[in-house]
Amino acid sequence: MSHLKVLREVNNYTQEYVATKIGVDQSTYSKIERNPKNLKAEHVEKLAELYDVGVADILSSEGLTIHFSGHIEKNNGYVNNNYEMQREVLDKIYAVKDDEIKTLKEQVEYLQKQNDQLLKMLGSKG
Repeated sequence: MSHLKVLREVNNYTQEYVATKIGVDQSTYSKIERNPKNLKAEHVEKLAELYDVGVADILSSEGLTIHFSGHIEKNNGYVNNNYEMQREVLDKIYAVKDDEIKTLKEQVEYLQKQNDQLLKMLGSKG
């Protein structure tokens, strides 16, 4: 996941909102978010201002620590305990995790049924 997507989601912004703030359409911003290596300087500056981070944070390929006070710091920064925002972020993460677990369980069940059918077919031929 790109830094830009994380920053956008943590701030509860839509792609359309961010696109408007930096002066591009939503589809262009979607491309920027997927491949932030091709950012124009003017967009970098506007994104840094929007997210209240440094230009280096927007361009960095290193991990970011998100302070739930709305600020971001590289590496091992402190976390300002803003429970409500943390709860929202965690709820989103848990929802994605739960959906992935459900999908994986369904895939395992399907594969087990296919395996059983194949074993029956092999048993009837032998």
